[in-house]
Amino acid sequence: MKYWNKTLRDMSEYIPGEQPENLNEFTKLNTNENPFPPPAPVLEAIAKQCNGNLRRYPGPSAMPVRKLFAEKNALAPENVFVANGSDEIFTLLFRGFIEPDGLAAFPYPSYSLYYTMAEANGISYETINLDESLDVNFDAFLEKKYDMIIIANPNNPTGRGVAIDKIQSFLSRYEGLLVVDEAYVDFYGETAIGLVKQYENLVITRSFSKSYSLAGLRVGLAIASKDIITGFLKLKDSYNVDRLAEAGAYAALLEEKGFRYNIEMLRHNKEYLEDALADAGFEIVPSKANFLFVKHPGVKSEEIYTKLKERNILVRYFNGPVQSEYIRITVGTMMEVKLLIKEIRDITGAE
Repeated sequence: MKYWNKTLRDMSEYIPGEQPENLNEFTKLNTNENPFPPPAPVLEAIAKQCNGNLRRYPGPSAMPVRKLFAEKNALAPENVFVANGSDEIFTLLFRGFIEPDGLAAFPYPSYSLYYTMAEANGISYETINLDESLDVNFDAFLEKKYDMIIIANPNNPTGRGVAIDKIQSFLSRYEGLLVVDEAYVDFYGETAIGLVKQYENLVITRSFSKSYSLAGLRVGLAIASKDIITGFLKLKDSYNVDRLAEAGAYAALLEEKGFRYNIEMLRHNKEYLEDALADAGFEIVPSKANFLFVKHPGVKSEEIYTKLKERNILVRYFNGPVQSEYIRITVGTMMEVKLLIKEIRDITGAE
């Protein structure tokens, strides 16, 4: 730590879900990855880019992806920014869209990377507890002047969704920058993209990691006013999206049939998992994502997490108020789901 600056020394470290080296020995249900592979045309498009052109830089703004996404969502390409995952977008937001002495706010519990990225960029923030139903308490965000607010819709780790009319109502009263992280919106939710044309203080973020099964490519999108997108382009790294990632994202947007098939399969598995967990006595937070936030009335969540790990099944356990009462389970393949249920019934003593 000899050469670390004060910000680096003082910031919290983001702890991602476990990624064991002997991954093939585990049933991995802890990082909300899609259990189904990308459709064949997407893999073929990526493979076609593995040629001599890799010696050349990619396009600086991934314009083909911007144009295609804009066309599919009644936007202009100038409303779309392509990033090296949503993580890059959050970094750029804290670096260029809030003053150093500004104040950000996030719900709690929510995606802890928001907190880490704020600290990494020297931005002060506060957290606003979710209400008793684990919903975003919008009124509480208006009790103080916050320059930037980030909410996830659906929220992570709870899976709770936010109605678009509530977001619109909040925007009509809020003057700072509202960022709505829609990483999981494709599974069940309703997008707020349509509000971008109406509110210049709204940024929507999207990810190709979840619904498009491309977590390994690291591609994210920001959708906002032309002015905000121009700011992202000015601030980003020179070639932030590589040639393979651009090809994969473009092909994924085109491959609607395979996309819909994977979503329907996942929904089916999620409903099966919900029924099986309820039958085993679990309390389940209603989820609009590809994961469930659950707890058992008789067995502590940390114990369930630990015993599952001993059986080579990974789920996510979080320390901290509220969230430590639960485990988060990613919806897997049907084989993975049935194995999980078998072990979890044994651990909890379900008859």
